[in-house]
Amino acid sequence: MPEQKTVTIYLTSWQKRMVADHVKGLTAITKAVITSKIDPGSLVKYRVPNDLVSKNKWNFYLTDEQIAHLSDIQGIKTKFSALNVSSELLASGAIAFH
Repeated sequence: MPEQKTVTIYLTSWQKRMVADHVKGLTAITKAVITSKIDPGSLVKYRVPNDLVSKNKWNFYLTDEQIAHLSDIQGIKTKFSALNVSSELLASGAIAFH
C-alpha cells in the first residue's frame, strides 16, 4: 500500500468564511490538513447543483494553486474544483480545519 501523504492547504479569506459557515465552533481558521487519500467521489466538478448538497455535506472550493498542489501530492488526475466535505469526513480526521 502506498504511503499516505499529508497535504496542508492555507486558506484564502473567502475560504475561511466558507468553512466557518459549515463547521461550527471554529475560530482563527488558517488551513486545511488532509491526512488520507481523497475518495474520488469527494471530488466536485464546477457548478454542482445546490440540490445535490445536503445539510451534512458541503463543497469546499479550492483555488487553482490549491488544486494543483493537492493533485500533485495525491496523484489525482481528475479535473475538479472542490472537495465535498461531509460530517463523516470531518469526524474521521481525513480533513481538518485549524
